[in-house]
Amino acid sequence: MNIQLGLVVILSAQLSVGLAASPVIGVVTARGGIRMDESAVNGSGTLFEGTTVETGRTASNLRLNNGMNVQLASGSKGIVYGDRLVLTRGGGQLATPPAAAASYRVEARSLRVEPVGSGASGTVQLTAGNRVQVAATRGNLRVTNGRGVMIASLAAGRALDFAVPEEAGAFGPALVTGCLVKRDGRFFLTDEAAGVTVELKGSLEQYAGHRIQVNGSQIPDAKPAAGASQVVQAGDVKQLSDKCSSKAAKVGAGAGAGAAAAGTAGAAAGGAATGGAVAVGSAIAAKAVIAGVIVAAATTGAVVAVTGEEETPISR
Repeated sequence: MNIQLGLVVILSAQLSVGLAASPVIGVVTARGGIRMDESAVNGSGTLFEGTTVETGRTASNLRLNNGMNVQLASGSKGIVYGDRLVLTRGGGQLATPPAAAASYRVEARSLRVEPVGSGASGTVQLTAGNRVQVAATRGNLRVTNGRGVMIASLAAGRALDFAVPEEAGAFGPALVTGCLVKRDGRFFLTDEAAGVTVELKGSLEQYAGHRIQVNGSQIPDAKPAAGASQVVQAGDVKQLSDKCSSKAAKVGAGAGAGAAAAGTAGAAAGGAATGGAVAVGSAIAAKAVIAGVIVAAATTGAVVAVTGEEETPISR
């Protein structure tokens, strides 16, 4: 009897520790069947920290206690935490309520996608070939790599396709296109495809005020000026046009003046700093390479529709 009582006490203690380590973070609802931590669930279930959710023929809705609303598309799978969704298959959508105080992100491969400010929303989808597609549906989205370096900024209505290296190193090559602006002895360029501003190092004086394409590499652990996401050592430089648009010049100048000024300049430039592309005399750059990740334009139609139904069974 004493042995049985002892076993009950031990099991109860272990259960209490397990529950304490996995707090309730929200609920999941679906019109059909889903799987939660490999168990079949119909209708709804409780989300704990680290719960794995797998959808079948219909999308599921994740309502978190911090006010965030996340949806998993049909045929998708992800691990849910209080501050992030780790997407392992398929796609989903995240939306920040207008009055939300907490931030939330979707981790897809080695990328992190996060709404900028309240009321922002967007979709994220894993595709073949180690690619990730991201679209901003409302407000702005910020995409960073595993080291926290911003590699893209999307305004509402824009979609980008990311080719992520399977062996992602700490730093990577760079290919950026845009207007080169000089301010306070430093050079800045806002890439047309990715919408991020980089600080450039090298012999670039002759290219200031021109639209150029730069092949280079990210400088390890270099601290960029306010408003820039990273520092790139320029290698090959190709001049594409003699002049820059006034919008591109304002964005670059704002980056050198500081983060606040960069935001003001980006707004004045019609959103160029948050994913708008600027070009003079030639087509917008087809792609960029930021910290080793290839960034290219994608159509919003290519990004998953999370509310649709598909004949996709839940994997066993």
